[in-house]
Amino acid sequence: MKVLYVIFICVLYSCMQNVEPDNKINVGAAMNALGKITAQTISSNVGYVALETNDSSLVGEMPDMRVLEHAILVSSVNQCLKLFDRSTGKFIRDIGHVGTDPQGYAKDAWGKVNYWVDYDQNIIYVLGWGNDLILYDLAGNYKDRICIDDNVRYNLQQSYLYVTYGKLWGHNKLYISNRTSPLFCIDENSNHITDIVGLPVDLLPMDDLQSVSELLGDYVSYGGDLTMASFANGGKFYTAINSPSLWRFENDIRLKQTFNDTIYTLSDSKIKPYLIFELGDWAWQYQDRLEEGGCEKKIMIDYALENERCIYFHFHTGFYTKNRQAFCGLYYKADHRVVLMCGDRLLDTVNRQSLRVRGVSSDGCFIALLQPDELCDEVKKKTGSKEEDNPIVVILE
Repeated sequence: MKVLYVIFICVLYSCMQNVEPDNKINVGAAMNALGKITAQTISSNVGYVALETNDSSLVGEMPDMRVLEHAILVSSVNQCLKLFDRSTGKFIRDIGHVGTDPQGYAKDAWGKVNYWVDYDQNIIYVLGWGNDLILYDLAGNYKDRICIDDNVRYNLQQSYLYVTYGKLWGHNKLYISNRTSPLFCIDENSNHITDIVGLPVDLLPMDDLQSVSELLGDYVSYGGDLTMASFANGGKFYTAINSPSLWRFENDIRLKQTFNDTIYTLSDSKIKPYLIFELGDWAWQYQDRLEEGGCEKKIMIDYALENERCIYFHFHTGFYTKNRQAFCGLYYKADHRVVLMCGDRLLDTVNRQSLRVRGVSSDGCFIALLQPDELCDEVKKKTGSKEEDNPIVVILE
């Protein structure tokens, strides 16, 4: 019996060694058994940080944020970037300024500032007026300016960036010319730019472009400001340029392209599949991305946020219709389990507060943002927030 037991263990171990890891997020199957996701599903510790409100720190409309290890960086319409303490919410300082001088950065036609953070080096990269980036540190000191001469091939205004250790990974969201690089990497030290090959792309039919409009500020629904293009043949194309299509987990750079169900891992010159959203009958093929017909029964993955334990993702059905429906989901990496929920409002069951996940911090905590008029009585009392105060940052630690 002992010999048989040893043989059994050896055979079992051998089989386990030959098992391929499951690389699919089975969304299609989970659509048949929707569940409930609460804040406590994600974290047992939900913290509320009220950003200090005074004449110097006042945050304007359509705020956006980045949560760093010890600080919170906030942007808003017609404001420069503002830095707050992550633990206390106390205002620390302004970061740089909007201006056309050599150290000034740009705001777009809506008054918004586009920016990214190198969390490893605590350097802030802000989009300039040309095809350039203005760099500041967390002390508010101007550091450098990076100018990309070829604004057709490497158009920063059309791209989402992820910056780490002086490398800028870029993903162009509006592929409107075959001269455009859909995926690239800029080495800040050498100024060398590498095109990363392998991403499937088709040109948008710009000769048939009829109209372009924008839906601003609903960052939770789309991961950013939604650009909506309509074409003469009845086709549509919606995308959020500032949605987080690039991110890093541990030492790997990830990419999730719209209308492409694969999450990729990037290297300096190529891409390889990491995970696939298995949508089943809900699949929306990339070549059909301009077609409105039938999209009520198709899933559009808006964005994904990854930490050590799970991947949170947001998606829509009926994406091109007025009746589009939002969903959110969790994929547990340890056991490949998928939980989906209709809607994207998660309840903090301890404080009875509704919130919407909108990002992930530098240390892997999912985060949310609340205006004072969204607070329940318990959280309002806990934070001491008044109606005209700055927003409250929620950190699911």
